[in-house]
Amino acid sequence: MSKGGKRPKRLPASAVPEQPNRVPRRLPASHDVDGQSPLWRLSLLDRDHQGSWSWGIDEATLLKIVTLLREMESLTWTEIFNQQTGGKKRRGPRNKPIPVENLCKEAQNRLRELKLEEWDELFRFREGNMGRLWGVLTPEHPRVFYPIWWDADHRVCPGKDRD
Repeated sequence: MSKGGKRPKRLPASAVPEQPNRVPRRLPASHDVDGQSPLWRLSLLDRDHQGSWSWGIDEATLLKIVTLLREMESLTWTEIFNQQTGGKKRRGPRNKPIPVENLCKEAQNRLRELKLEEWDELFRFREGNMGRLWGVLTPEHPRVFYPIWWDADHRVCPGKDRD
């Protein structure tokens, strides 16, 4: 009841805008691993890159990354793809594939140097506001995430990947 003891008026159902049912995001067909948890392979880590992002990290950052991976490991890939971030106006997927063409030129060039230009997209896990763990998902091993870069300052994809 309101302050004056009167019941507030209810709007007729026709006056209330419909809330579309949220449809969960589905995994890409090449990643049909519904109900399975992710696995990690470290063979593609770009440990030699010294640029806007690198693996030259301190112990606290390493712990942050390991914690992120442990949290993701407890989820299924479907749950990972369905995680959301942001407020009402900027709601979007927390973890998602990003087309390589949307990456900064430095990242695109580095992928060529690493002989990883075959990938049309990279997958990224979001950690907090700025941190991103970039890597690839392969059709041959759809459960496996291959990390490549730790991007502490959101530099690999600073414009197209805003969420």
